[in-house]
Amino acid sequence: MPRQQASPVVHLRGEQSAGQLGLVELVIAAGAAGPPLHVHPGHAEGFYLLEGELVFKVQDELVTGRAGEFFFAPAGVPHTFANPGQSDARLLVLCNPAGFERWLARPTDSEPAGSPPPDSVAVGPPIGASA
Repeated sequence: MPRQQASPVVHLRGEQSAGQLGLVELVIAAGAAGPPLHVHPGHAEGFYLLEGELVFKVQDELVTGRAGEFFFAPAGVPHTFANPGQSDARLLVLCNPAGFERWLARPTDSEPAGSPPPDSVAVGPPIGASA
């Protein structure tokens, strides 16, 4: 039976920041392939690792991020991440302008599996599929 994923925690909503910033804490399960390589034409995303390690791809750069490191994907820049390790990772996701935090914090059973997020265009496979 699959392990339950921790629910996202929204620390800051667009309604609290005049639409400027959304902030969500996520747990990425060990072995998670992550989303496909994608872009958000309308917003930038920042990723601050709190615990664990994740592999990030921003543009053409592929790096392993560890707790205390920050990665940034400006609007329109291809990016993704994965957790190929054996331990869960925890990160903060910053959305500028705000709005995307609503999708990140949605109930996972609220839409069909594989539904693309709004303001997202897939441009390549997940990291695990491209290796």
